[in-house]
Amino acid sequence: MFNTLFQDVRFGLRTLRKNPGFSLAAIITLALGIGSNTSIFTITSAVLLKPLPFLDPQQLISIDTQQKDGQSRCCSLNWTDLLREHSRSFSSIAVSAPDNLTLTGRGEPLEVAAGRVSPGFFETLGVTPQLGRTFSDDEGRTEGKPVVMLSDTLWQTRFGGDRAIIGQTLTLDSTPYTVVGVLPAGSQFPFVGLPDVWTPRYFEHSLFTPQRLRMGVGYLTPVARLRPGVSLEQAKAEIELLYQQYRKESPAAPDADPGLSVVVTYLQDSLVANIRGSLLIISFAVGAVLLIACGNVAGLLLSRALARRKEIAVRTALGARRFVVIRQLLTESVLLAVIAGFVGLGLSLATTRSLAAFAGSNLPQGTHLAMDARVLFFTLAISALTGVIFGIFPALQLSRTNVNATLRDEGRGASGGRSRAQLTSVLVVAQVAVTMALLVIAGLLVRSFGKLLRVDPGFDPENVLTMNISLPTVKYNDAQKQISFFDELLRRVSALPGVRSAAVSAALPVIPKRITPVLPEGQPEVPLAERPFIIIEATSPSLLETLRIPRLAGRGFTDADTSEAPKVIIVNRALSRRYWPNENAVGKHILIGRMPTPSEIIGVAGDTQNSGLAQDTKPLIYLPFQQLPWGNMNLIVRTGSDPRGFVSAIRAQVASLDPDQPVTAAQTVDELMDTSRAQPKFTMLLIAMFSAAALVLAAIGIYGMLAYTVAQRQQELGVRLALGAEKSDIFRLVVGQGLTLTLIGVGLGLVGALIASSIAARAVAGLFYKVHTWDMATFVLTPLAFLLIAFAASYFPALRATHVEPTEALRGNGS
Repeated sequence: MFNTLFQDVRFGLRTLRKNPGFSLAAIITLALGIGSNTSIFTITSAVLLKPLPFLDPQQLISIDTQQKDGQSRCCSLNWTDLLREHSRSFSSIAVSAPDNLTLTGRGEPLEVAAGRVSPGFFETLGVTPQLGRTFSDDEGRTEGKPVVMLSDTLWQTRFGGDRAIIGQTLTLDSTPYTVVGVLPAGSQFPFVGLPDVWTPRYFEHSLFTPQRLRMGVGYLTPVARLRPGVSLEQAKAEIELLYQQYRKESPAAPDADPGLSVVVTYLQDSLVANIRGSLLIISFAVGAVLLIACGNVAGLLLSRALARRKEIAVRTALGARRFVVIRQLLTESVLLAVIAGFVGLGLSLATTRSLAAFAGSNLPQGTHLAMDARVLFFTLAISALTGVIFGIFPALQLSRTNVNATLRDEGRGASGGRSRAQLTSVLVVAQVAVTMALLVIAGLLVRSFGKLLRVDPGFDPENVLTMNISLPTVKYNDAQKQISFFDELLRRVSALPGVRSAAVSAALPVIPKRITPVLPEGQPEVPLAERPFIIIEATSPSLLETLRIPRLAGRGFTDADTSEAPKVIIVNRALSRRYWPNENAVGKHILIGRMPTPSEIIGVAGDTQNSGLAQDTKPLIYLPFQQLPWGNMNLIVRTGSDPRGFVSAIRAQVASLDPDQPVTAAQTVDELMDTSRAQPKFTMLLIAMFSAAALVLAAIGIYGMLAYTVAQRQQELGVRLALGAEKSDIFRLVVGQGLTLTLIGVGLGLVGALIASSIAARAVAGLFYKVHTWDMATFVLTPLAFLLIAFAASYFPALRATHVEPTEALRGNGS
C-alpha cells in the first residue's frame, strides 16, 4: 500500500514539474486561501480554543448578574459571602477585583495595577508562586497583616529579580506591605487584568470607603471551581436558589434588583463573549475565500483535462481501473494542496503578527499567538481537505474518458466536453454567489462604520487631552482633601500657556463610570432596588465649557455649589424627555441613590454619546464634584494646539502638588473615540479585505471559464464567422455567457447575503450600526459594481474569440 502511495506521489510530482505554469498558478491561488485561514485560525485557536493556563480550567466558572438590557454588573461582597457559606456545588470560591495603588519609596512614584483577591484565589486556580508563598486565611481578614505578592514583570523591572525581596516592605498608597511571594513568569489573569501587585485585602478598594463596601457596592468578580461530578446546570440551579434567598434577605442591596438575573458560565466563555461572534464571522469569511480558491483550481484542472484525455485513455486501455485513475488524480490534487499549504503557512507567519497588532485591545488580555501543534495540524488537515474538494470533480470527469473515441481523436465536442463545460459553469456560479454574499456583508459593515465615523458625539473632541489621577484613600482620606487637591490642580493647569480651559470629571467622554438608582419627581414611590439605574457623573463647574457641550436651559454649576449648599444637578436632554417630555425640567427634583434629600435640577445640557459611539444616548445626571467627591478623577484639558505637547507640563503641576502622585492614561479624546470604534473597525476591515480577495478570485474564475470556453468552441466560432457572423455577434455571445452566469450567481448571492447578514446581526449585537440587513443602497450598488467587474473579466476572452481565423479553426481538430 505504501509502495503504491509512494509511486502515486512520485508520478504526481513529475506531472506538476511538467506543467510549471499551471502548478504555480494553482499553488499561489490555494496558498492565499490556506494562509488566510491559518492566520485567522491562529487567532481563533488562541482566543476560543486554547485552555486557560490554570489547573483543570474546564472546572472553572464565572458568576455574574445581568440587567434586562444585557449589560453586566459584577457581584457585591455580600452576595459572594452567601455563596461561600451555603453552596455545595463548588470545591472553592474565590473573588477578585482590579484596583490601582501607588508604589512609593522605591525610586519615582509609580501607579501599579493591583489585584485584590481572596486568600484562596491562587489555590482555586492552581497557580503556585515561583518564589515565596501565597496568602493565608488570617491575611484575608480586616485585622490581618498587609501582605503583597509581586508579578514577575514588576519583580524583574523594579527590583532586578532580587530573590531577597521576600520579607521586604513596600509602601503602597502610604501603607507598608510585606512581600510574601512572586508569581511565575507569564502568569495571565485576564478577568482581573494585568496586575503587578496582589493583596488579599479584597474587602478594601482605593475608590470606595469601607462603609460603602459594606453597603454592597458591587465590584468583586467571583470565580468558582466545580466539585467533581457536578455539572454546570446543577450549579446554575443551586445559585439561582441562593440568589432568591439573597434578594429576600437584602432587598435594598444594589445587586438584589428584581430586574437582574444570575449569569453562570464557564470562565473561558465569559472572557471571550465580546469577540467570539466577530471571530466566527471572520472565520466563515476566510472559509468562503478558500472555497472560491478551490473553485478556481478545479476550473484549472477541468481546463487541463483536455490535455490529459489521451494519457488517461492510454492508462485505461492498458488495464488501469477507474478507482486507480481517481486515486492518482486525487493524489496529485492533494499533493498540490499540501505544497500550497506550506507556502500558505509561510504567509500566515508573516501576517498573523500584523493581524494581532491590528486587533489590539479587541483580543482578551494576555492572548499569546503562536504556531503551535494545533495550528500546524489545522493547516495540514485543511490542505488535504482542500485537495480533495477541488480535485474530486475533475477526477471523476477524467476517469469517465471514452477510450475508443479519445484514442481515435474523435472525442472533441462529445458529451464529456459538454459536461465539463457545464461543471465549470456551475463552479463559476457558486463562486459568484459566495463572493456576492461576502461583498454585501462587507458593504453593510462599511456603511455601518461610515455612520459610526459620522456620529455627532455631542461635544467638540478636537485638541482635548484626558489624564487619570487616582488619589489613594489612605492619604486623601476625607472629601475636603480630595476637593482641595483637584481645585488647586485646576487652578494651576488652567494658568498654563496654551490651555483654553480645564475640568475634572469622574467619567471620560463616551465612557460611563457610575450608575445609581434614582427617583425622579412625579414617578411612583418604589423601593430603592426597583428604581431605574441612571448614569451619574461628578464634574467641576467647567466641564460643559471644556467639552463644549451646549447648555439648553437653566444655569451651570458654580464654585458656590459646595457640599454645604443645597443639592443641585444638571440633566441631559434624554433624561428630561423621558420624565418630563412636555415640561421644563429646570426646577424639578430627583432623589439620587441613598441621598436623604432630593436634588434640584438647575440646568439641562445637550445629549452626548455617553455609553460608546454605537449606543444611543442614555439619561445622565451631572453632579457638582464638591457634592460628590471621589479620589479617582479624570483631568480634561482643552488646548490651543496639539494636546500631546502638554502632558509633561501637566505632570509637573501634579508633582508640584504631590511628588508621590502619579498621572496615568494620558490620551486625547480623539484617541478615546477611536478606541470606541476599534472592534467594529477590526471586523469591517478584515471582512472587507477577504471580500476583496474573493472578488479578485471570482473575476479570475470568470475569466478562466470564458477562456476555456473559447478554446473549446474555437471550431464552432470559426464556422459562425465563415457563415457570415459579425465579430460583434461573437463578442456579445461570449460576454453574454459570462454575464448570464454572473447574474445567476448574483441572484443566489443576494439571497444568501440576506440570510447570512440576518444571522450575523443576531449573533453579534450591534454589528450593523443603524444599517438594516436589507439596506437598499448596499443591495443595489454592490451587484452593479460586481457586474462591471464581471464584464471586465469577460472582455478579454470575448476579444480573443473575435480574432479566431475561420480557415484555421475549420482545419484544426479543436483539441
